[in-house]
Amino acid sequence: MTDVSSNRSQEKCKQPAILGIWRLGEVIHESSTTQLLLAQPADAVGSPRWDYVIKRARSGADHLEGSRQILQSIAAASCASHPNLIAMLDASSTSNQPYMVMPRLEGEPMQSHLESPSSKPLPVALWLVRQTAQALDSLHTTGWVHGDVKPANSIVGSRGHVTLVDLGFASRIHTLPNHHFRGTPEYAAPEALAGSLAAIPAMDIFSLGRVLWQWITRTEQVSQMMLEPVADLVQLMVSKDPDERPTASGVVQLLLQLEIETLGRHIGPANTTSVTANRLAA
Repeated sequence: MTDVSSNRSQEKCKQPAILGIWRLGEVIHESSTTQLLLAQPADAVGSPRWDYVIKRARSGADHLEGSRQILQSIAAASCASHPNLIAMLDASSTSNQPYMVMPRLEGEPMQSHLESPSSKPLPVALWLVRQTAQALDSLHTTGWVHGDVKPANSIVGSRGHVTLVDLGFASRIHTLPNHHFRGTPEYAAPEALAGSLAAIPAMDIFSLGRVLWQWITRTEQVSQMMLEPVADLVQLMVSKDPDERPTASGVVQLLLQLEIETLGRHIGPANTTSVTANRLAA
């Protein structure tokens, strides 16, 4: 443990306080390959505001892999733009320290909501997943596959706005797989794990289907009539045959329809009864 702490301390000492036109702040997240740091414009000396986040490769043995992920993020974010997809505000891909600048997001990973002891209404769960599907539709339309769709990569704001983040494992559609699987096995499509197919949008749909299934198990109890159509959609999304999975655009439309239907059934009779009872009690 002492060696690890020492290495990290040495690494932080080596890192420049300024990167491009940005002043670097504290590290808010790091993996074995990359770091996320708070940032502000370099000329904002003394400002208490840290409204931006820089993603860069960590130094050390995994620097090349971290740099590769940054460059992939830049390439994908340069093509796709959507309110539910992380925005790229600035980037550098020419130096030996590539980086990408993003807005600082206020919220929590979707994973935190799934792990919360309190369940959510089914229409809310569908709404959150639909927003992720909208981000994927934008990516797929511009020729990219996200490659690592999971609850930890969707940030949910205080008002429920979802932002899909982390494009480090993104690939252009039809890119042939290499020898090294990149992603999260728990959510990866079987063909992605096997490395038997080039990158295709259906791989992201499978992953999102796993996310939707998790939400079904964490929502408030509803009638079978409300749950069956959602379960049918999940079954389509996680089909072993990629050709049987719907497109991201199709998933968005189906989820929107299910949101409207389940919302009506969720709040209609129950709320009417409650209001009537309250009036009678008054």
